[in-house]
Order: sequence, then C-alpha cells, then structure tokens
Amino acid sequence: MKNIENLINNIKKEKIFKNQIKQIITIPEKMPQFDFDIAFSSGIKKYLEKINIKNLYIHQADAIKKIKQGHNTVITTPTASGKTLIFNISVLETIEKNKNTNALFIYPAKALANDQLNGLNEIKKLSGIDFTAGIYDGDTPADKKRYLRENAQIILTNPYELHQVLPYHSKWKKFFKNLKYIVLDEAHRYRGVFGSNVAFVIRRLKNILTHYGSSPLFILSTASLANPLEFAEKLTGEKFVLVDKNGAPSGKKHIILWDAEKLPEKSINTQTKDILLYTCQNSFQTLVFTTSRRLAELIRIWANKEKKDVEILSYRAGYEPSTRREIEKKLKTGIIKGLVSTNALELGIDIGQLDIIIISGYPGSISSFWQQAGRAGRKMQQSAVFFLPQEDAMQKYLVNNPEILLNMKFENAVISLDNKNILSGHILCALSEIPAKNKNIFSDIDTSDILPSLIEKNLVKETAKGFIYSGDVRPQNVIALDNVGGKNIKIIADNKILEEISVTRAYREAHTGAIYLYNGETYFIKKMDLNEGIAYAEKKYVDYFTEILRNEEIKITKINKSKNYKAFELFFGNVSVTEYYKGFKAKKFNQIIFYEDLALPPLHFNTESVWIELDDEIKELIKKQKLDFEGALHAAEHALIAMAPLFAMCDPNDMGGLSYPVFEDGAPFIFLYDAFEGGIGISEKLFHIFDNLLRETIGMVKKCSCESGCPSCVYAHNCGNNNNPIDKKGAILLMEKMK
Repeated sequence: MKNIENLINNIKKEKIFKNQIKQIITIPEKMPQFDFDIAFSSGIKKYLEKINIKNLYIHQADAIKKIKQGHNTVITTPTASGKTLIFNISVLETIEKNKNTNALFIYPAKALANDQLNGLNEIKKLSGIDFTAGIYDGDTPADKKRYLRENAQIILTNPYELHQVLPYHSKWKKFFKNLKYIVLDEAHRYRGVFGSNVAFVIRRLKNILTHYGSSPLFILSTASLANPLEFAEKLTGEKFVLVDKNGAPSGKKHIILWDAEKLPEKSINTQTKDILLYTCQNSFQTLVFTTSRRLAELIRIWANKEKKDVEILSYRAGYEPSTRREIEKKLKTGIIKGLVSTNALELGIDIGQLDIIIISGYPGSISSFWQQAGRAGRKMQQSAVFFLPQEDAMQKYLVNNPEILLNMKFENAVISLDNKNILSGHILCALSEIPAKNKNIFSDIDTSDILPSLIEKNLVKETAKGFIYSGDVRPQNVIALDNVGGKNIKIIADNKILEEISVTRAYREAHTGAIYLYNGETYFIKKMDLNEGIAYAEKKYVDYFTEILRNEEIKITKINKSKNYKAFELFFGNVSVTEYYKGFKAKKFNQIIFYEDLALPPLHFNTESVWIELDDEIKELIKKQKLDFEGALHAAEHALIAMAPLFAMCDPNDMGGLSYPVFEDGAPFIFLYDAFEGGIGISEKLFHIFDNLLRETIGMVKKCSCESGCPSCVYAHNCGNNNNPIDKKGAILLMEKMK
C-alpha cells in the first residue's frame, strides 16, 4: 500500500535531492459538518440515496436555502467541497416541479463543461428527473445547437461562445423566456482583462433577457476571495448573499516547502522534473502545476526524454478538445502517473484521486495556491503538496514566511468596469444585438459620455427605435475577451495555424528568433510579420528557451486621486506608456547562452498607474550613506511589483514599472502601472492598500539573506536594464523612511 509519509522520508534520504525539504507543514484531517434540517423533492432524494449521501454539508444546505428564498448567491468554499451539488440540486428541483424551467451554466473552460455534463447525465439516470442538458460551444454541430435551443432545460457554455451567439438571440427566444438560473462556476477565473470583458458579456445578456421578460437568479461558485460580494456584484451588476462557511471534510495534507537554492546547478524546472519522475516511479499519481504554457511543455519534454518508460503528458489551453478529454480520461483512470499542466486543471474537473501535487512556481494568488493544492487528497485520502518557488522575490518570501499561505488571507479579485476600450467595444456589441432607448446602454454603468464619440466615428447612430450599431464589421468578431482591443498574431507552421495570440504576447513569445512551445514540441520562429499578422514557425528541436528584454517610457496624463504621507505623495491616475522590445536572451536550464537584438516597433498604450513622488530629503539621506540613489529607486520598484500579487489577483506580467531619479518636475518618482490598454483596476487597488504593500515589501527585502540584491528580493528576470543599477541597502533605507 502506498504511504505518503514513507515517500517523504525517502525523499529526505535521497542524495539527488540534497536535503532540500526546507519545512513540512502538516494540515490535519478535517471532519465533516452536516445540516440535518433540509427537505428535498422526490427525485433529488432518490438521487442522494443512490449515491449514499444522507445529509448535506452545512455550506451546501445554507446555499440551497438561500437560493430557494430567491437570493443571488455566491459560494466561496474550497475545491472538492461539493459546490457543484449546490447548483445542480437547486436547478433540478425546480425543473422537477416545473418542466418549463431553463438554466444557463457558464464555465471558463470547455473541459469543465464536458465534465459537468457527465455529472448531470448521471443525476438524470439515478434520479428519474426528466430533463435535457447539452454543451453549446464551438465544437457543437449546428443541428445539435438547434436541438438544444429548442429542447434543452440546461445549456452548458462558455463566455467565448456566449459572446458570439448573443447577436442571434431571436433563435434563443424560447430558451431565454424561461431562463430561471444563470450559474457561473469557477467564477474567480473571471478577473483582469478576461473578467472585465466577461462582466460586459453578462450585461449584454441581461439586456437581451430583459427584452424577453426574464430575470433569472445568479449562482456563483468561486474559490476563496478577499472581496467575494464586491467581485460578484461587479461581474454581474446584481446584489448577492454570501456562503463561505465550509462543512466538507478533508484528508491529512503535507505542505512541503522546497529549498531549490541548495542545488544551484539545477533550475527550479529541472528540480520539478526530478521530483515528478521520482514520485511517478514510486507509483504515486502526480500532477504538476506550472506558471506558463512554455514551462508545462518543457518539463514534459525533459521528463519523457529522461525516462521513456514513464508516460508523462502535458495539459493546457490550446489543445484540441479531443486531446484534452483523452488526457483527462487517462489521468482519471490511472493510465498515466504524471501530468504537467498550466492552471487549466486548477478548475474542478473530475480527474480522480491524486496523491501528489507539485506547485512549480507560485500560481499568482493564495486562492489559486489552495485551489491547486486541493486537487490532491480528495475524499479524506492523505496527500502531499510540494511548493517550489521560482527565482522571484515574492515566492521566496512566501517560502520563508509560510504563515502568509496558511493564514489564507485571500487577495482581491480585480475587475474594471472603467476601461474605456473594453467598454466601447461592448457598447458596439450590445447595440448590434438590441437597440438602446437611451445613452445608458447598461443599467448600472454610465455610458453617456462614450456614446457621442462612437456616433462621431459612424459606429453608432440614433434612429426611431433607439441607438443602434452602424459599423461595417460584426463587432463580436473584433472584440476578443482575452485582449483589450487590437489585432492578434497567428502562429503558422507547415501551413497550419497552431494558435492565435495577442500582439503583446507575440512580442514576448513569438518574436523573430523566439522558441515557441506547442503540444510538447519546440518551434523556431523564423519571422514575425506584424503587417500580415503572422509569425512563421518551423518545428525544430533545441535545448534552450528565450526570454524577452524590454525598456519603457512613461508620461502622466491625468491625476485622479492622491494621498499625502510624511516623506512622499502617492498618486493614482492615467499615464501613457511606450514599451521598447530591444532584444531577447536564450537560456539553457538556468544559464544565459546568448543575447540577440530585435528591431521591433515600440508598443504605445494608455493605462492606469499608481506612482510615488519622493521628497528630496530621502534622496539626500541615501546619498549621505554613500548608497546609490538611482539603484535604490530601481530596487524598490522591482520589489513593490514583485509583491503586488499578494494583494491584487494578478500575474507580475500584468504590471510594469519604472523609476526616475529625476522626473519631469525634478523630483524622484516610482511608477507601477497596469500593462494593458486602459488599465484593468490593479493600480487603483494598490493605491488603496499601499500601506500594506509597502510593509510586506520591506519585510521581504530585509529578510532576504543576500548581501547586495538577488532574484529573491530586488532583481527582475525581465528587466531591460539587466538589473543595473541596483542597491538593496538603499532600497531598504528608502522604503523604511516612507513608512
């Protein structure tokens, strides 16, 4: 019989791991808390009896009662706590009583919808409740789509498909008129640019539902957040009640904090591969979470090359649906022992009983960390979670201060309803779908100041029916939910499109000379043609990967808010940013093997920023200590950006930064800005919690054991100036004086 504790003890003894377990934190098993006071319809009662559920957990019963009372409800309990059962019972009990009840289940990933449909069909078989459910997405045949619109009580879809079908709402008339529930599962994924776009897709849907006379209840299922009610209300424009007291059981879980620095000759990713192969060879089913598609592919390639007798697969968005489903099936049935995934498998897809999770690189939020950790040890089994921090200041800080993870003080999920580019695009979509009687296109957002410019550009016109879209192209084809406007780049190899990505991402990953990874294969980008919108690739095995280098310039265009402190003034407002992509570096494992210049036109965008204007006294104090003031600013800028994801659910790549010893008015400035056209709300959130950000950043830099700066505190891997100048001691003094 497999024994997790024996595995951990063996790893401690293995010479190849050089005693790299820094700390083991054991989370004891948690017993269930039940609710004994809830009644069910005959069909649901029959189903629960057949799957041997005698009572619901307290959070399940609480949520079902609130939904029955007519409340929009957001549920924020951990993964594997049975959130799906909540909305399935709520919807199916209503359908059992009234066949003319429809529900729309919206999922952020196709794989999750497929898994949930299997669950619904199982309920249908065991309960005897008569209903029709089906998946409606880009892979669904046209005749099946027609059948579902006319006959289904439950349709499962995703925001991308919804975005495209809303113009054809007349075909959905029957379904929409009887729509009683909208379920948004794994809703925490709707944040940043994607979440801001989805928030407007939901409002467009609500406009259409109002036209057909329906006003459905919203049920949101999400990972734990610091601001669940604010988030749910921003996402949907509705008021919610919260269910967050978890009654589900969990098995004993060992959180293993890994000290990668004890083996400096191997990169974090190579060490991840070593642990993966070791656990798989010892018959422990293991899932690795990485922070990027590229790393998921690389670790899989390395593992398969080293041990051909151990089947390791990779999993990420971008794969064909049939490929993803085959991988899910192989993992669930135990055919494969190891899988390397992006956060695509962080969602609640049923992938069976996993023994080990390896979190290779912090996933961007405490909430996501626990979502990933929760994928192992389901149904009370014992499990282990290895956490390997990348060479990143915040990640090393978390390993050295694990109480931050264990306290589970979750971050804020950020959605922006103020981004003019996103808002303008969805106004055009909304008006192409249904006319607006006044200038406020969405009931809870003032759009009256944007409409005149769209009229002036001949994209909107006023008619007897109201304001309508008057452009030449279908706006839904132009507006991408993952981008803030702009065109995409197609990656083509052997006359086949591998993927289509944003221009910004193409600058970073698909520039001329880049090594692009797709489905376990390496592709060399021969040329990126911006005019054609194509990156030409050829399949080519190489043993290195590439990282972009860039510089930025910034100008303040508007000050929206400010706060006065003793030694500085803090601002939030609008800025204009120019990014210069001057070259890239090629790395083999952790070693830089060459640099190469690029001749790309700069990217210009307007965005939001939080910035610091420092008093001259701090500058003079640092100089008196014979420290490098410019290096101190630069180091503080890197450190503040590195710690920002602790407070706003974002990736460090979602932000940019700049520091100036002398800015336009002669004072020293530090800028932190949203790396998206128009901004997505990160900087504004940091403005409001800046005191906490500063405190944690000081603690992180001071606790790092290095002498003069390193990637664990004040170095940034993508710094266009190669982390020069950097003065760690100066940064500590600067930030201490800012407190």
